Amino acid sequence: MRTFLLILGWSSVVGSFGDGALGLYALWINFTNDWGLLNITVDDFLRSYVGLIYWVKQVAFYVLPENIVLWLFNLPALLYFPVRIIMSVFIGWWALAKAAKLSNEKTSVKIP
Repeated sequence: MRTFLLILGWSSVVGSFGDGALGLYALWINFTNDWGLLNITVDDFLRSYVGLIYWVKQVAFYVLPENIVLWLFNLPALLYFPVRIIMSVFIGWWALAKAAKLSNEKTSVKIP
């Protein structure tokens, strides 16, 4: 369980940096287009500007129900990425704290 929590925690924390980069890129695109793309969806943003990682949509269809994937990818990118960063940091912090607690419980074995 500890290994799973460590993987979840670190992937959430590292993923937050990727989400931050994508969020900043979406912000930059809006800035350079005189804020004409404020409501660009996650789907349109990934397909049009970051096509290299558009495959994540197919992965999402494998791991989530279709209606949730469609809802997530239709959210505005400038709303989605900041919320995702906050959630990833919180999940990562929680998972790493739980993993540390499990590690401390294993090392503090009392011998009678």
